[in-house]
Amino acid sequence: MDVTAAEYYKLFFPYKRLCELLTCNGDELANIEFALEGEVYKRYVSVRSAAELKAAVVNFPGIKTLHFGAVYSGRPSNSAYVSAPARRVLSFDIDLTDKAWLPLKACGVVLLKACDQAWPVCAASVDILKRLLEEAFGFTRVLVVYSGRRGVHVHVFDDAAMRLSSEGRKAIVGYINGNLGADQNRMASGVRLVMKMHNLKRWVYIWFNELVCRTGLFDNLGARQDFVDRLDLDKYAFLREELGSLADEAMDKPDGQDAWRHIVQKVSAVKPKAPWVLERLDCAVLAYVWPILDENVTRDLAHLTKVPYACHATARRVACAVDLKNFWDFRPLWDAPTLDSWDQDKMNATLKHFHARGDKEEEEAAVEAAETLCDMEDLVPAATGKRPAAASQSASPRKMTWKRKQSPLVPTNDQN
Repeated sequence: MDVTAAEYYKLFFPYKRLCELLTCNGDELANIEFALEGEVYKRYVSVRSAAELKAAVVNFPGIKTLHFGAVYSGRPSNSAYVSAPARRVLSFDIDLTDKAWLPLKACGVVLLKACDQAWPVCAASVDILKRLLEEAFGFTRVLVVYSGRRGVHVHVFDDAAMRLSSEGRKAIVGYINGNLGADQNRMASGVRLVMKMHNLKRWVYIWFNELVCRTGLFDNLGARQDFVDRLDLDKYAFLREELGSLADEAMDKPDGQDAWRHIVQKVSAVKPKAPWVLERLDCAVLAYVWPILDENVTRDLAHLTKVPYACHATARRVACAVDLKNFWDFRPLWDAPTLDSWDQDKMNATLKHFHARGDKEEEEAAVEAAETLCDMEDLVPAATGKRPAAASQSASPRKMTWKRKQSPLVPTNDQN
């Protein structure tokens, strides 16, 4: 059945789960800013419960979507004399339209089908971003949300991340962000240095190989030519004999995988003569898979972001959570709930991933759930009519005591 945006927010939106997530670090719900978008736009909305949030959304004229922002020092206000932004989830926005090499448009319009087909590019960028967040900053409590159309939002709920100032957020996005070099063909050398510093070269090439092998990146002859042009090696006279016809040779190969292997072999063969060519190859590959971030979304402590599970106004898909362990297998067309043909089972399947637990916390939660199930089974009377075991005999719930060691790059309370 088809549903309207108003019906979705009234009947299906997970208000309780959202409020639990936004207060998972002990913040007061009433101090978190919400903004409602419909016939008008309203900021600084404060609610004390999931029920109040639902009432505010459902009763808002022509509701289209809602946003969340910072945790304020008091009730959200546009007056610094009343309250000011104190904390905020560390959010990143990855948009496929920032990958200039992707053919996403027709007649100037971004095509939903093209974005669906390019999802693996998002998956690569998200995986690299997640690894960087953990390796460089020690952040592990991550939620990945499909935007509903052409990208993803990555939200970090580690308490240290939420305490970052606007300057700290700007520094983090500057450190991670993929910046093209002066010629706009390859990633800047600084991006490659970050890749090497955190031992991510293996993953960068794994993801690029996935794009070649599983999405047919080089099946198109023009794409092979474009990659060779990015290397820009034929302008060097001493390399023309070996690499002058590299593009033609790559296009003569029967498939994209053979073309990629040939490019790597030919470029590697000239390393003794020009050791820097492999660095240039790295920077060309990075242009395809390294995350390019919207700096404005991350840096400003007072910035607003669409809430997870908002519905996209044009695509009419739900901005659902994505399984952190299976980025590649997510299929927007098939896995994202859509208002055009509502499927509650599909919605429930995505809600399993609507949390910000790190891998270790996930393991603890799974063990605790299993033990709880065993405890419940102990309390069920057997068919023989025997009395259930006394409550004191059942195992008490496990407490989650694991805590990741704090990164020295993340500010402590003393540094705020």
